[in-house]
Amino acid sequence: MAKIPWNGFTIREGNLEDLDTILTHRRNMFVDIGYRDDLVLDVVDSNARPFFRERIADGRYRAWLVETQGGEVVAGGGIMIFDHVASPRDPHTQRAHIVNVYTEPTYRRRGFARKLMEIMVQWCKDQGFGSVTLYASKDGRPLYETMGFKPTNEMRLMLREGAEAR
Repeated sequence: MAKIPWNGFTIREGNLEDLDTILTHRRNMFVDIGYRDDLVLDVVDSNARPFFRERIADGRYRAWLVETQGGEVVAGGGIMIFDHVASPRDPHTQRAHIVNVYTEPTYRRRGFARKLMEIMVQWCKDQGFGSVTLYASKDGRPLYETMGFKPTNEMRLMLREGAEAR
């Protein structure tokens, strides 16, 4: 994908050189939604680094980043592609899941998340996915709802203390 000029910024696909930025955005996203235990976040970062490195390298994680004219990344988001058993609703054996949608605080309320979401949803359509999922924070939910995302009937049983969803 070529670089996309947009409102004085550039949107481009991420690569392995962006791993630190992707992980920083991911950590900041967790802090914004209420996770404050640095020790837990350090473990998450440590475990996420090889996970994302491998998936960026083999294409199972696709990232898009918004840069200033000076090259500073101010927002980003990504799609995880994972194997999934076929079902009547979607006979394909892969699914797309949007993660890591984050905008630096001083750049919020300018449409970056919406533009990134539009790009990622279109990418999923272009790849032939039947659907795309995401987990919405309280702050992100209104955006996703305006884009047509609907709650599903997923249920969850927490198997360890402290793992409750936010």
